[in-house]
Amino acid sequence: MAQLGVAFIRGLNMFGRNRITMEEMRIRLMDIEDNSLRIIDLYKPDNVIFEKTGIHYAEVGLRIQAVLQELFGKEVMVTTRSFNTLNGLMKKVHEKDYQNL
Repeated sequence: MAQLGVAFIRGLNMFGRNRITMEEMRIRLMDIEDNSLRIIDLYKPDNVIFEKTGIHYAEVGLRIQAVLQELFGKEVMVTTRSFNTLNGLMKKVHEKDYQNL
């Protein structure tokens, strides 16, 4: 069964470094797609929505890291989370009044 996730990429397009457009990111991410991974969309170039089957979320992050390391010549940190985790976090936020802390 396919599972949805998000990859958060650290340090892209910040302070004039590690510049990449959304279109270039889409093209580069096409190279890591296969039967176990499909890139669904991007929210800005540093947030990747994906669908995976039969691989761990960390594997998706490692694939993205490899593409970016090849591009920039240095390690770029990628963290992945499942949509279940994101939904749990959002429930926590909505249960509390963080505006008035």
